[in-house]
Amino acid sequence: MVLGRDLLPFCAAALLAGARTARAHDHHGANMNFDTGEPIGAVLKIHIILMSLSFGLLFPIGLVLGLKKNRWHVPVQATGGVLAIIGFVLGHAHSGRAFPENAHSKFSWFMLWLLVAQLSAGGYLKAHTERRFNDRARPYIKIAHKYMAILMIVVSYVQVLLGVVAYLGYCYDGYLGQCLAHLIMGSSFLAYGIWLLLLLRLASPWLSQFGRSPELYDSVTIMAWGLFNTFTEHGFIDEAHGWSHKDLQHTSLGVIWFCGGLLSTYMLRKAGPSERSMFPAIILIVTGCAMGSHEQDTEFSTRVHFVFGLSLVLAGFTRCLEILLITTNLIRTDSKEPNPFQYIPVFFLCHSGMMFMSANYESVHAIGNIGVDIGTYSLGYLSISFLLFFYAYFLVQLYSELGKRQNKDMALPSAEDGIAYHSVAQVSELRGISEEESRRDPHVLFDAGADDAYNDHDSDSDGVYRRIGAANGSPRSSDVIELAPVSRV
Repeated sequence: MVLGRDLLPFCAAALLAGARTARAHDHHGANMNFDTGEPIGAVLKIHIILMSLSFGLLFPIGLVLGLKKNRWHVPVQATGGVLAIIGFVLGHAHSGRAFPENAHSKFSWFMLWLLVAQLSAGGYLKAHTERRFNDRARPYIKIAHKYMAILMIVVSYVQVLLGVVAYLGYCYDGYLGQCLAHLIMGSSFLAYGIWLLLLLRLASPWLSQFGRSPELYDSVTIMAWGLFNTFTEHGFIDEAHGWSHKDLQHTSLGVIWFCGGLLSTYMLRKAGPSERSMFPAIILIVTGCAMGSHEQDTEFSTRVHFVFGLSLVLAGFTRCLEILLITTNLIRTDSKEPNPFQYIPVFFLCHSGMMFMSANYESVHAIGNIGVDIGTYSLGYLSISFLLFFYAYFLVQLYSELGKRQNKDMALPSAEDGIAYHSVAQVSELRGISEEESRRDPHVLFDAGADDAYNDHDSDSDGVYRRIGAANGSPRSSDVIELAPVSRV
């Protein structure tokens, strides 16, 4: 559940590292926007499609299936791995438009080795070496495999951003600093929205175990992010020559984030889960007002920043209303499904992140030069935000639905002789024998107490258990046994 928050520092570090890599090599000229109109080759188009399918679709879905120990986890991940390796080869062997060295190309090698490590760990776990010898490394490999899958989602997002930048030829030379600022801050708003979605749908019971207010974590993150922005908005990437009005405004926003976050953190330091705070939302409103009045060198760019600021104001305002409705019990937090209104601030946070990433200097000038008006531009990015929110909601809903199906109270399989099959743990406890002896019992079919994402005993989403015991003489001694509606014994 911490994925949304962990995205902020990792994305920032990865984008900064990629920027320094791109900056280190020869740029072959003053203007590095290398979209010269040369057509994109068919090989590169296939590379883009395969990588989008593997890293953008299959791996996130495979992660959700793996967390729920679904039988489709391995096929989905294996398919994504094959497509990714083919796409990697094609990406380094394409014809058509020539691209100089860039951060996207450099970062792809890290992605490749992470993918190889993750798939290798998955194959090792699937081999079930613990059945043949005392495999002490297996628990550690399971943990590494899980967190490598989560890390893959985060680095995939970073790599997609770097790929778009490489395709468009943006963010070189004097544009590097402002480009990074838009990508990192836009990603932070997007991650904030994803975090609230996770909190809304899945993480509330987990978060309540810590006995803290939900806004405490928001406040701490805002305070830390404000401190980071205070010292990085002026001369951190590019050499600074005096203070422009943009430097002053961006730095002042970092200061207000730090101060407001510090206030909210202190107020909530001892607050319980039922105590809420509107200060994080107020900080969003103030930031949106400042960015909405952020003067730019063209009218089109100024209007783009206004739309971004408006989205942020709406996110903060609806968040305040949500907290008000919760604290007055007009919205119940103990209901099974969230109130529809609670999705509104989440969506506007995601949309504000997309708008801010699109508001970098080169992008708005390129769009403005081809005659696109602000209405068309805003509706286009609003459509992208809807699609992005749909995909995030789909993954969360998939996780939730798989959990509901696997948590049903289903009985143990039963033979026609009326004897219900037992789990290894049950037989061991009732008879006082070892689990190894229990596995040889004719009515032991699965180990219900084990915790292994790849073990054959786990229940599939369609309600079947895979047999590990002998079940001698039973008419159901097949490899896959359907669950029967009998009482537990």
